[in-house]
Amino acid sequence: MFRENQSIADKIREAIKPTPVKNRIQMAAYKLRNQTTRLDKSIARMESRDRVLHEKCVKALEARDSQTATLFANECVQIRKLIKTSLSSQISLEQAVLRLETIEQFGDMVHGMGSVKGILTTVKAELEGKLPEISTGLNDIEDSLENLTSEIGEAVDSEGTYVLPNDESARILKEADLMAEQKMREKFPEIPQIPVDAHRLR
Repeated sequence: MFRENQSIADKIREAIKPTPVKNRIQMAAYKLRNQTTRLDKSIARMESRDRVLHEKCVKALEARDSQTATLFANECVQIRKLIKTSLSSQISLEQAVLRLETIEQFGDMVHGMGSVKGILTTVKAELEGKLPEISTGLNDIEDSLENLTSEIGEAVDSEGTYVLPNDESARILKEADLMAEQKMREKFPEIPQIPVDAHRLR
């Protein structure tokens, strides 16, 4: 079982006797799976919060308290934006894990690593300030993959075949966004419309 963070002793051992590439890719995939699990738990908490807010919004409308209903509706909108970002990030990271597993099995370092790094960079930026603990975890994984690619980079570059497949990572991220939108439509009830001319009954 891999550990999330390396100790100083581990880092010294790594400098003296580097871990084989395959093991380091496995470690990165393991850490990425950990981040998707953390995202999953975070999404579950937010979904629970959304249900409470939605219910309070409906009850406030039933009581003709449009001011309170508007507050709850606005909170629902904000939390759903974060849920959608989290879902899209989770789907993207799952795709990154699949690509790392492909690299591990077939050694397609050139194309695979470029798309993984592209996904990580975008997802990390999306979650920064929203879910900082996950963004930080992704930063560590990105650094370790960066080191790995720079170590094998010279051999790849000398063949003149190394191209960062930005198109592939962009396509994966776009597909993840569309899938997240679809999941949002399926999972969440509409936020009630607050009548503009409704007055709070006293």
